Amino acid sequence: MKIKVLLALLIIIILILWVIPEVGWSQLPARVKRSNQLTRSALQLFKEHKIDRAREQLNQALRLNQKNILAHELLALIYYQQHNFNDAKKHAKLAHEFNKKAPRALYVLGMINFQQGNHKLARSQLHQAASSLKDPEYRQQAKNMLNKIRMNSNDERPVNLREKLASKDQFSNAQIQEDAYKPYIAVFPFEDANARTKQTKLGQTLTEMLITALIQTNRFNLMERVQLEKILEEQSLSQTGIIDTETAIEVGRLSGLEGVVMGSISQLKTSIEADARLIEVETGKALTAANAKVNSVDDIRSLANNLAKQLSVKAYLIVPEVDSTRIKVPDSE
Repeated sequence: MKIKVLLALLIIIILILWVIPEVGWSQLPARVKRSNQLTRSALQLFKEHKIDRAREQLNQALRLNQKNILAHELLALIYYQQHNFNDAKKHAKLAHEFNKKAPRALYVLGMINFQQGNHKLARSQLHQAASSLKDPEYRQQAKNMLNKIRMNSNDERPVNLREKLASKDQFSNAQIQEDAYKPYIAVFPFEDANARTKQTKLGQTLTEMLITALIQTNRFNLMERVQLEKILEEQSLSQTGIIDTETAIEVGRLSGLEGVVMGSISQLKTSIEADARLIEVETGKALTAANAKVNSVDDIRSLANNLAKQLSVKAYLIVPEVDSTRIKVPDSE
């Protein structure tokens, strides 16, 4: 009798150890699968700039699977773009805990640490992100920020270069081009200052041509127009509306820009005139202004080239200064 009871108990124990885990294991993949589906859907919404819906689906995905790395990464990016740095850092850290090589998490952590003055840690994180990020936009932003950190980490070159370029008459153009630091800038949509330019959309045309002209000067690294438009959309800003200087500077800081170009164009009775300013993102100062005019719409390209030439002469003013009390970054990676 005792043997039968023991055998029955043994069978029950075996069933508990075997059947119940099987039930749990069969349910777990379903939750993970649904979480992954929601995340893939949110990723598509994110690419389409439907940020609120993407965030909602990502939170649902995390309720199903707290270890969903991609969901944490995408939420970190969304919160970072919305200036919610606390939540951005929280989700980036969680993604990093689950996967030390999570590239989007490293990108967000690196950008936040840079803004908070922790350049050494930012450099390490952005270097890892730049080497593994597949998205060309974020990869380029990580590289641009790394470039700025590296320039600041050099104890001599930035300051000497500023002095050297300030007295550029002593050097050939070839020497200046070779040595000059090329700041990362963006050209914001030019304002159509009167009814004629609004009707012909000369501001949009000049913006496109000025980007090309500035690239040809070989004095700047330019953010692509499409990339800037995407950022403006994410910030709920209109590409065709007027963007004030303060907003442009804030967008520049979030995007890792060092300078922004803003301006306006007017079509008068006998001429077309344009004004442009080069503004340093870090200080908010207008470093230089340019003005040019042409007689015909057919000469807009010449107008853009003239403005670019004037602005490029002052590119050296954006060379970052060294702050040895805050930046102590080793030369090695």
